[in-house]
Amino acid sequence: MRNPTGLFRCLRFGLAGLMAAAVLAAGACGVGTQQAPKATGSGSFSFTDDRGVTVTKPKSGLRVVAQEDAANALMHLGIKPVGIFGGAPLGSNPMLKGLDTTGIESVGEVFGEVKMEKLAALRPDVIVSTFYTGDGVLFPGGVYGFQTKKMQDDAQAIAPILALDSTKPSSNVIQRFSELAKALGANVDSGQVADSRKTWNSAVDDLKAAAKAHPGLKILAVTPAQDQVFFAVPDLFPDLLDLRAWGVDVMKPTGKLVSSYYEAVSWENAAKYQPDVVLVDTRGYTLGVDQLKKYPTWNEIKAVQAGQVGEWVRVSLNYQDYTERLQKLTAILTKAKAV
Repeated sequence: MRNPTGLFRCLRFGLAGLMAAAVLAAGACGVGTQQAPKATGSGSFSFTDDRGVTVTKPKSGLRVVAQEDAANALMHLGIKPVGIFGGAPLGSNPMLKGLDTTGIESVGEVFGEVKMEKLAALRPDVIVSTFYTGDGVLFPGGVYGFQTKKMQDDAQAIAPILALDSTKPSSNVIQRFSELAKALGANVDSGQVADSRKTWNSAVDDLKAAAKAHPGLKILAVTPAQDQVFFAVPDLFPDLLDLRAWGVDVMKPTGKLVSSYYEAVSWENAAKYQPDVVLVDTRGYTLGVDQLKKYPTWNEIKAVQAGQVGEWVRVSLNYQDYTERLQKLTAILTKAKAV
């Protein structure tokens, strides 16, 4: 494999350089279309992130700059950043699709790059992002969105950084962002946010019921690439952790891992596992369903023959998008049969 570190970064989190193209690929990251509610509240601000870093400020209504994933989460919770950095321009960034970015300044449009002069000019009170662990994803102590330690240190000199742990189950990460948004002054206990949380809870209950009603169904999450097929290790993907906790039997590959996250096989061995349901990674850089039909070994998978195929996408960190994904999976499990 020519560049395993780079490939795993793409497979794990999405290829930032192709994010603009992914917008055209049928909503590659499954981002919601709701408008963010307005933040309310007054007083001081204090929050401890998942690294144990505490930021305290004498006022609320802080000026926030956020990495694109964090921006997605915060805007759905009522916090509108003054600046965003990510892997695509604001207008074509799939993580911001459907959100009002009017008045927000872009301070980085290439993965891992932040324009420090623009960042400083915004006079942020706090910078918000996430962090991950795993094979070559980030440098030691790294926060997502910064390519190098120097870049992160330069940003830290402008404003303190708060980072949430996105290796936790997605439901946990969304809850932590809710706590942060509340500390920043958003109303997350009533109105649209509370309604979205209630709908999401119902979707979780429906999924649990479907999984319980169809015991023994084996689900496999797959990322198909041009030269290889990657079988996901569910213990390391936030959304798959949730599914397993809710009773969905997501299979763990048993072969030699090419990274912590995946077992990789050639296309000749694509039918190595025979799950009852296949969840296909549909992010912009993976093979589409029409392309997969051209691979004979793909059609040797019995779940594919039975039409028991669903989507597996990186869940954006808000209740609306997550609800949609859960409802689609519930519909598949309700109709699926052992193959």
